[in-house]
Amino acid sequence: MSATITRTLAATAVALAIGVAAAPVAAASAAPATTPAWGSVSLCFSVPVGSAALVWCI
Repeated sequence: MSATITRTLAATAVALAIGVAAAPVAAASAAPATTPAWGSVSLCFSVPVGSAALVWCI
């Protein structure tokens, strides 16, 4: 049983190492220009309750 666990962990470690080595390096880019929002902005929360939903908006 311990050999099976060891082999599984080793295979997982190898797969993770290959994934880390093959992953592209992240690069920072310039922030996009922000523009002011026109009109009203609302934030809504929806909570499903059975076949209905409760919705609260701020």
